[in-house]
Amino acid sequence: MTDIPVSPRATARLVVTMPPAPSRLGDALAADIASDYVALTRTTDAFRHLALLARERFTIMVPYIDVVGAEWASQLFEETAAAERIFIVRDASQISSCGQAGTRLTRAATRIIDYGGADQSNETFHAKIVLADGIAAYVGSANMLRRSMSTNLECGMLVEGPAVGAVRVLVNAVASMAG
Repeated sequence: MTDIPVSPRATARLVVTMPPAPSRLGDALAADIASDYVALTRTTDAFRHLALLARERFTIMVPYIDVVGAEWASQLFEETAAAERIFIVRDASQISSCGQAGTRLTRAATRIIDYGGADQSNETFHAKIVLADGIAAYVGSANMLRRSMSTNLECGMLVEGPAVGAVRVLVNAVASMAG
């Protein structure tokens, strides 16, 4: 996997979590990834890149979280220089079920937004977004779960530039609807 360049122009990069080796998919992709035209970025690297890039607001929006994901989100919030560290989740009671990791996440985030809650008759979401200051974003399939870091094939796009404005509008709308 390659380092993530910071670019003032619009960029998009494929972000993946590969299944552990041995992996038939990993073997199938090995030759193509070695080319000069194809680069894959690990999901964990992309999320950390966004955390380090953010200066004002760093937002993680995922429907699901477990203990490993709470540790992962806490680490990202602790590493960012962003003053606002927002965590949006489908049902915030998931955080309390994460024990000490959930407590750490609650301390690391400046705001936790429960969008949908346990009552599934409410409007909710399935999107997975990590947003840095409205200038760079990940949009993809990775939740804040152990499986999303290690065993699932997760895929998304790391986008920088003007296209991120639409992602920022969506995240801001979700945050404002939740109160």
